[in-house]
Amino acid sequence: YSQNLKAVSIESLSHNKDDAIIWRGPIKYSAIQQFIGDVEWGELDFLIIDSPPGTGDEPLTVAQTIADAQAIIVTTPQEVSLADVRKSISFCKTVNMQIFGMIENMSGMTCPHCGDTIHLFGSGGGERTAESFGINFLGRIPFDPNVVLCGDSGTCYREAHTNSDVTRALDQIATTVGGLIR
Repeated sequence: YSQNLKAVSIESLSHNKDDAIIWRGPIKYSAIQQFIGDVEWGELDFLIIDSPPGTGDEPLTVAQTIADAQAIIVTTPQEVSLADVRKSISFCKTVNMQIFGMIENMSGMTCPHCGDTIHLFGSGGGERTAESFGINFLGRIPFDPNVVLCGDSGTCYREAHTNSDVTRALDQIATTVGGLIR
């Protein structure tokens, strides 16, 4: 929980959290525009809009609604994910959306038994892709099963695991982002 974080989600509008939200483009477009323009956000340092990966209605609506929106592309290191990322990069170029940077998620895991790093999804694919497209590489976040456990229980990961590799990676990314903004 953070007093500085505000969130809104389509799921919060659903009567039953297990119901599928089956909306065509125009309804999604209207909902996103309402979230951006009608929610009383108060004073914000950043507005982060998490959209599905790819080139669909959601990122297109954001690009058309917020003229100076920038993308942070999140990927895992394996090629199947990077193929989608390349399409996202192409999408951003096509709609003239600046790409702020790229993050590699689930980038290695520390073995709980021996302490060695296990590269579940490969390694370095996000950084190599960012470099090849001239995009700022913001950092890598390792895989940690505790993120899953905290998410499922509603526990704040950062508070429960203050000295973890994931927390350090997130702090490093925040520092990198802050340095690029100044």
